[in-house]
Amino acid sequence: MNKEQSHAFDHMFPSHNQLAASGKIKCTPADFRVTEINDHITFTGEGEHLWLWIEKTDTNTDWVAKQLAQICQASERNIGYAGLKDRHAVTQQWFSVQLPKIDQATDIQNALPDEMTILRSERHNRKIKTGYLQGNRFELTVRDIEGDRGCIEANIQNVIDFGVPNYFGAQRFGKDMGNLPKAIDFFNGRFKTRNKNLKSLLISSARSHIFNNILAARIANNTWHRPIKGDVMQLNNSHSWFKSSEATSEEIRQRLKEKDIHISAALWGEDAVQSEAECAIFEQSIADQTPQYAKGFEQFRVKQDRRAVRMCPQNLKFEWLNGDLKLTFELPPGAYATVVLREILNCSEDRKTKA
Repeated sequence: MNKEQSHAFDHMFPSHNQLAASGKIKCTPADFRVTEINDHITFTGEGEHLWLWIEKTDTNTDWVAKQLAQICQASERNIGYAGLKDRHAVTQQWFSVQLPKIDQATDIQNALPDEMTILRSERHNRKIKTGYLQGNRFELTVRDIEGDRGCIEANIQNVIDFGVPNYFGAQRFGKDMGNLPKAIDFFNGRFKTRNKNLKSLLISSARSHIFNNILAARIANNTWHRPIKGDVMQLNNSHSWFKSSEATSEEIRQRLKEKDIHISAALWGEDAVQSEAECAIFEQSIADQTPQYAKGFEQFRVKQDRRAVRMCPQNLKFEWLNGDLKLTFELPPGAYATVVLREILNCSEDRKTKA
């Protein structure tokens, strides 16, 4: 994120840890490496779907999909991928092509731009669908660091011990948080589009805004890791959840400590919030601060859902390399690496690559 975008986001959604250092990310694409984790796939070796494990550099996922559709002479709707990966990075992920007219990996590679390399190909009987991944592995380098190294290392340990607030990252809200006023215009008919992806993004931006506001308020009142009456608990790395009233207070506290469960917050919709008692009143009061979203949730029949307020990176490690900080960790689907970074030090992007 650029400095202006970072400033706006940080002002709205404060970090939990105290920051006393700064640095630059994405000075080159290789400074931000993302690898999709999909160890659970067992390929059939046959079928109408050609799966391609592709490394892309400084290129967005949707553009890769369009290139594959053109080269393989397939419809864009027959191209599958599990999720969008950062553009200004080096990333590896699976793509699938249904019924490609060109199906030899070498022939496809010869037609691909230099920014894309096919590392592996497999035949399978299914298309890869959105969300079909275990998570992502990150290898990040932060350069031009200024400030207290001791604070950086203490914050890294805090992240390991306690996790991080599971904010939706600044990418969700667009440049200068511009998706939010556009969502309001869309809900009120002042902005129109037939693009299904854009419609989905604007609805998601509004829901993410309310979620982040709830989480920011719970950080402010010191309850983002401490349950209140009526909370809804989400199982770790799962979409399953249960109401805190269904377990004893001691059991809830112990399972939170063990990171087996996490407190959740509302992903807002047209129906009644799923929390109860004090938590329901609290969440409703936060949602009421942005009443302009309600019309859109009703119009598009968006239903209430939940998202954990805490996210715990796995296998987080760091090392200092000639004054630069190298971080490696794994995140579940839907989590943001920049949300982890902002609990360690202040970061801004300093890209020296193509626009």
